[in-house]
Amino acid sequence: MPDSAETRAVAVAATPAFGELVRARNRFTIPATVAGFGAYLFVIVLSGFTDLLAGKAAGVLSWTFLLTALIFPLVWLLCGLYTRRAARWDALAAQAVAEAGVPAVASIPEGGAR
Repeated sequence: MPDSAETRAVAVAATPAFGELVRARNRFTIPATVAGFGAYLFVIVLSGFTDLLAGKAAGVLSWTFLLTALIFPLVWLLCGLYTRRAARWDALAAQAVAEAGVPAVASIPEGGAR
């Protein structure tokens, strides 16, 4: 099949725009993943294996509770940044498809789901 999905994917992956897309995505996702998991694991390790966070921070709230609560805004921030960057990545993906000269949307094969 000359116009199979695999053939189109190989053609798109060979374009310079696709390479830039992968590099740009990795420049964001790798540090963001490390930051997110790092913060989460940091709180778990400090609260579970040390007494550093056992003290009271404010009233009845412990340092563990406060640091855990700060993970939520961190995740929201990372999600917001990802969403903003994804719009640029969509443009790079469209550029890669255009450079490859393949149809942007695969057609449904005859007898396929409708």
